[in-house]
Order: sequence, then structure tokens, then C-alpha cells
Amino acid sequence: MTIISKPTSDPMQPTGSRFRAGISRRRLVGTALIGAATLLSAAPARATEAYRDYRRTIFVARRGVAALDAIDVDSDTVTGTLALGLEPRELQISQRGGRLAAIDLRSPRLVSVDLAAQSRSDVPLPFVPSRLRISPDGQRLAAFDDARGTIALLDTVDGRERSRIDGPREIREAIFSGDSSALLVAAASVGGLSAYYIATGQPVPPVEGPTLHALLRAPNGREGFALTAETPRRVLHLDLRSRQVLASVPASDHPVLFATGTGIQLLAIDQHTGTLSILPSEPLQPGGVTLPAAASTAYAAWFDTVAFVPAPATRKLLIFDLERRKAAGSIALDGIPGTGVVTPDGDKLYLPIEDQGTISVIDTHLRQRTASITIGAAPVQAIIAGGYGLCH
Repeated sequence: MTIISKPTSDPMQPTGSRFRAGISRRRLVGTALIGAATLLSAAPARATEAYRDYRRTIFVARRGVAALDAIDVDSDTVTGTLALGLEPRELQISQRGGRLAAIDLRSPRLVSVDLAAQSRSDVPLPFVPSRLRISPDGQRLAAFDDARGTIALLDTVDGRERSRIDGPREIREAIFSGDSSALLVAAASVGGLSAYYIATGQPVPPVEGPTLHALLRAPNGREGFALTAETPRRVLHLDLRSRQVLASVPASDHPVLFATGTGIQLLAIDQHTGTLSILPSEPLQPGGVTLPAAASTAYAAWFDTVAFVPAPATRKLLIFDLERRKAAGSIALDGIPGTGVVTPDGDKLYLPIEDQGTISVIDTHLRQRTASITIGAAPVQAIIAGGYGLCH
């Protein structure tokens, strides 16, 4: 199950209008970081210009293409292509360290890219990986054989396998702890969470409890959220350090969970009922609101004051005011949305429009589309280092 997660494992930032004055300062800092950068070719030692700074670059995966397109977030222009040597069907990027990794779900290997050093490594594996995770510090890669429960832990610098874990069969989700010291695994074959030290691959005391269907690390890195597999479903609030359950609240039958950028609220979308639930999550407690939203994905932005929810059936991007907890209009989309990402500063949402070959750029403060970038056929996913995207 794919879960949208949060931008960093650093201490949570406060929300509200009094903190928005810091945005201009952050933009200036981000601009000052821009430096020379290059395109990774099939031969890692050879390079030509592709992007100025990976921290200010959106990378876009396209269906059937063994490369990523690069978009500069300051100019909203395509600046080059990052060659991978395989079609990225699963793509991960570290919150720190500038590490990117990809698998194609077909071959026994992964591709590891050091975005800062502009080097790429092809890493052979003893199995065809079905899942890939990269630690928040960018130092470890975990490749999974979900069915058998085999997990290979690799060093991102040299690609060497440091340890192998004989984990539970039928893995459903896995996350690194925020400090990158442990790996936690939810599986259909066992109850609760299995946990392992990253340094040794050895098991540590698990989180006891029911079988889990989903698992999500909170933005502060110290806590997480899980969804029970059996009905009636419940959302669990977890302490990842002590591996204890902090709280539990009822959930709908088929929710998908998303943490907001600061972790103050939890968003749960139920595709079967077409609803979005907004739950207070510091700590997790009842008392949220449920609103109509026929969708499967949610993106929180602009200091967690707004959520954008793509509705493919109506080709709209629904807007929800998270402060007032109510619907706040919609933005028309040109086609079917793919998996997008919010920039680390929360200012922009980049949303692939697969059937149009474009990326829609949403100004999250103005709550309107400000650009449509032509990228080529079938863009399906956008990511950025430290963004509110698919990182675990």
C-alpha cells in the first residue's frame, strides 16, 4: 500500500498565519543554495548539465521511460534528463543526503544515485525486489521480497549488502525510524510490528498488537501511525522509540492515511464511501470531521492550512481548508492526475497529468494553478528531496 508521507524527520514546525512571514526568507535561502549540477548518463563518470541543484529540482518519472525529467522549481522549466538505466516503477528519495533509488519490479537489481556527487550505481540483488525504502539519513537502502519476507540492507555509498533480514512473510508496509536506527515491518503473516536494528539486522522487541494493513512515519520521526487489518478498523498512534501504542481511534472500513506536513492532523481518505476525514493527531484523538471527497490521495501544504485532493473521476483538484475544516472549492484539471509532490517549503504542488503529458503547478497559498509544464508522454510521479511525497 502506498502512503503519502511527510517532508522531514526534524522537529515539527508550528502552523498558523503568524509563521507565514518566514516564507520569503526560506525562498531566499533556497535560491542561495543553487549551484552547478549535471546529468547522470549511463556511464557514471560522464555528465552534462541537467539541473542546477537537486534540492530545488522536481524529478518526474514517465511510464516506459528509463530516466527522470528534471524541473527547476524557481523557473518551472524543464532543465534536463536524469538517466537511470531502468524504468522506475518504485522510486525513493532520501530526506537528507541527496540519495535517490529506483527499481523496475522486474529485474534483480536497483539503481542508486548520489545526486550531490552526480554518480550512479547499478546494484545487483539476490531477488527481484517488490519494495524499496531509503533511510531518512540517506545511508541505507532496504530492498524487499514481500512474499518471502526477505530484506536486504545495503550501504548507499558502495552498494554493499551489510545484512540480510529473514522477516515475516507477506509484507504490507515498512518504514525506517526517524533516526534511521531501526526498520519496522507490518505483515499479513504476523500481528503488530516486527522491528530490526539497522546496524546489525538483528530483531528488537516488536510492537505487540493486531495485524496491520498500513504504516506511516509521522513528520517528527519519533512517532508513527498504523491501520489495523481486521474490522472494525482502528488507527493506532505509535511511539517508534519505545515501540508502544500511544492512542487508538475508530476508522472507516477502507481508509488510506496521510500525515500533514507538521503532523498536527491526520488525513484519512475512504474511496468506498468517498469521504475525507480530518483527525487531530497530537495526540491522536476522536473529534475529527468527515467531508465528501471521491479520491485516493491527499496533499497538505502552506503550513498545514490547506489540503489538495485530486478527484480523477471529475478531473478536479478539491481544496479543503484545514483550519476551518471545510471544503474550499476546486481547481479544474486537464486530465487524469498521477502522484504529485509538495515542495519542502510548502509553497507549490506539482501534479503529473498522465494523459496530457504535463505537470500542473499549484500555488498553495493562492490556491490556484499557475503553470502547466509540458514534460512528454505519460508522467506518473513527481518527487523532490525533502518534499511531501512518497517517502517512508
